[in-house]
Amino acid sequence: MFIRFITEFKNEYDEIETGVFQAVGYLCRTDVMYDYDKKHLMEIRGWFNANLEKPTRFSKSLKKNAPKVSLAWFKSTATEHLKRMYEMKVIIEKYDITVLVIKRENPGYIVYEDDFQVSTLPHKDDKHLAK
Repeated sequence: MFIRFITEFKNEYDEIETGVFQAVGYLCRTDVMYDYDKKHLMEIRGWFNANLEKPTRFSKSLKKNAPKVSLAWFKSTATEHLKRMYEMKVIIEKYDITVLVIKRENPGYIVYEDDFQVSTLPHKDDKHLAK
C-alpha cells in the first residue's frame, strides 16, 4: 500500500499549490498561525529534512532537463514518516487548508524508490493528483 498527502490552496501570490510541505511553508510565512503550531510544524519539517531523502529521479527520461512529472508516495511501512504527516495534517487543517490522504496498491510506474517512499509516473486516472 502507498499513501500520498495532497492539498490545494492559494498562496500569497494567488497561485494554486498542492504540496503539503508548500502549505507548511505558506502557513509559516503568514501571521495566521499560533506560535506553538508554527514551532511544531517547523520541528516536523526539520525532522523530514533529516530523515527523508529527496528523490533523485522524476521521470523515465535520463536527460538532465527532463520534466519533473512524478508523484511522491509513502510506503505503508514508513510508520514514523506517516505519523508525522498525520501530525502536520491536523495542524494544517486547523487553518482551513484541507489535506487529502490517498491510498493506492499500485500508484504508477516507479522511477525512484528508497526505504520509505516511491516516486511514480501516475496512471492516467491519477494525473489529476499532480497540478
